[in-house]
Amino acid sequence: MKNKAYILAVCILFAALFAVPAMAADSKEDREQKIKAAFLYNFINFVDWPKEKMPDNDEPIIIGILGNKDFIKDFAPIKDKRIRGKDIVIRYFEDLNVSEKSENKDGSKQKQIIESLKKCHVVFLCSCDSASTDNLAEITAALGNSPVLMVGEQAEFLENGGHIRFLVEKKKVRFEINLDSAERDGLKIRSKLLKLATRVIQEDSEEAKN
Repeated sequence: MKNKAYILAVCILFAALFAVPAMAADSKEDREQKIKAAFLYNFINFVDWPKEKMPDNDEPIIIGILGNKDFIKDFAPIKDKRIRGKDIVIRYFEDLNVSEKSENKDGSKQKQIIESLKKCHVVFLCSCDSASTDNLAEITAALGNSPVLMVGEQAEFLENGGHIRFLVEKKKVRFEINLDSAERDGLKIRSKLLKLATRVIQEDSEEAKN
């Protein structure tokens, strides 16, 4: 019963985006990535940033993709949409491990990437395909205490300070939330989104909801 209720809630919540039909030729992985892109877009409606991070003006909402440039194509159905009265900008950032190979001795390139990531509203650390995320803890630590919604897929993502983690259960894309980490970094996740999470980490305890 809970599983059916979850599916119904997600379908209602994200109906606008799923109205764009998937191509018959899409692989299972392609469909999963499109669903994750739709989730990332819709998370914006259910997260509140500090006013200085998201002022009432025409500045766009920036979604940063770290790790796999191919994931950007999965945002095609939403690239021209607006949310909260703002345009969406999708930006790709080179993985820190890759940038290290061409790094200056002072680490300036990595520092530049981190500073650019801090300007985003959402950062997705994509581990799909061959993307490297060996420096996951380094990235989440660098973005910690900044009002940037960090979303990932790695098993240890929430324990490393991430905010929302995607997982696949029974062939369905779901997500879990580290509410403590989000609030520490100045983000407020609304109750409607918390109710859809399969697990919420709050007040040093793990609350499982299946």
